[in-house]
Amino acid sequence: MEKELPLSGSTPEQELTEAQRFWLTHYQACQMASQSLAEYAREHGLAVKSFYYWKRRLRQLKAIEPESQRQSPQPTFHAVRIRRTQVVEAACRLHFPNGMTCELMDIDEPGLERLLVTVSRLPL
Repeated sequence: MEKELPLSGSTPEQELTEAQRFWLTHYQACQMASQSLAEYAREHGLAVKSFYYWKRRLRQLKAIEPESQRQSPQPTFHAVRIRRTQVVEAACRLHFPNGMTCELMDIDEPGLERLLVTVSRLPL
């Protein structure tokens, strides 16, 4: 039988089991790392299906907020002015907050503009 652990600042009816606390801790770490649950689970040797199950279960227990109630950070994209130049070979490197880097070679102005518009529409 699992030992009951109280949620900090909670009432007795909001106590969590060791398993619930384990998954809540991983869920919170995943949120801090700005990774998808699947990426985080694979990186930490957790079963992806189990992680999604526990996310749903913790939401039912009201241990985590539903995504619809969570406030998302404001986008941090900035306006970019593109100058027309005659560059034979050009490289563009984009660094994203999650650590991903995208490098493009020989991209023309219309292609760069389409890329920036597309990237600005991505969810954070």
